[in-house]
Amino acid sequence: MRTTAAADPLRARVGSLRTFPLLALLLAGLLACPATSATVGDVFVSYSADGVPSYASHRRDASYRLFIRGEKRPDARSRAAPRANTDDQHQGRLQLAPLIEHYARLHDVQPALVAAVVRVESGFNMRAVSPKGATGAMQLMPATAARYGVTDPVDAAQNIDAGVRHLKELLLQHQGNVALALAAYNAGQGAVARHGGRIPPYRETMLYVPAVLAEATRGTRQ
Repeated sequence: MRTTAAADPLRARVGSLRTFPLLALLLAGLLACPATSATVGDVFVSYSADGVPSYASHRRDASYRLFIRGEKRPDARSRAAPRANTDDQHQGRLQLAPLIEHYARLHDVQPALVAAVVRVESGFNMRAVSPKGATGAMQLMPATAARYGVTDPVDAAQNIDAGVRHLKELLLQHQGNVALALAAYNAGQGAVARHGGRIPPYRETMLYVPAVLAEATRGTRQ
């Protein structure tokens, strides 16, 4: 199948699911930013006595410190407004890039693939809501968000964390076959299973898979 064959270069990268050192994720410029009381999408870290990190999208207790800064919290009107132009999409990409990199590395998924999913799903709009109820940068359906413990689906950190975990699970279920994992992300794992482990013949899904693969390929070349 053409769509599956197009995934081969990425299968070699994503299928390995290699572990990356956490220190490589530390973005000194972000950590040096002055603290503000009104941000969304922050990531906090706390270290145990033996140096094991725990991450959270909010400061659970005094031991947690800011690891990655999110964006300034928008007012009620801008929170609901979609990004509809190229400039807004570029700004969204810049805002979400640290979170995409962080959670992709944390969960051993290719960052370029995660960024491609976000680009195709929401155009880097962390407040996007689809007519079917999918929410946030990675367009999580309510059941998927609940499955991964998301309490605020438009919290960029929670949304991307859960979306990457879901994508990794689909990659594992399909033995690293990126095309099938993307088809399951779009149409549901049940739809892939009902069609014999192939990309479902739905127009949306058949356009979605190559679009994400093309975007991911561009990302790996940058």
